[in-house]
Amino acid sequence: MKAERSEAVDHLQRLAAQLEAHSYQVRLTASAGLYPRLRVVNPMEPTMSEDVLASDANDGEWWYWLSWAGRIGHASDVVTAAERIASVLQVIRR
Repeated sequence: MKAERSEAVDHLQRLAAQLEAHSYQVRLTASAGLYPRLRVVNPMEPTMSEDVLASDANDGEWWYWLSWAGRIGHASDVVTAAERIASVLQVIRR
């Protein structure tokens, strides 16, 4: 479990770096007893936020997931995952 937790944190840190490069605010939480998660906030509209998790599938492949169990993308493709998260947190102006 410790190795799995460490790998989840590693994947989330890579995603955090990609999102920060696009001006999103991120906070990695890895509290004891809880699965690590990345809080992502759109700084243009702080009410637009989402928690992201990294988890391995039964076949050993790692994926990013939204908190409501929506699969974002493969953990090896951080750029696409960040783009999909950004689309979820996009503010549509009318």
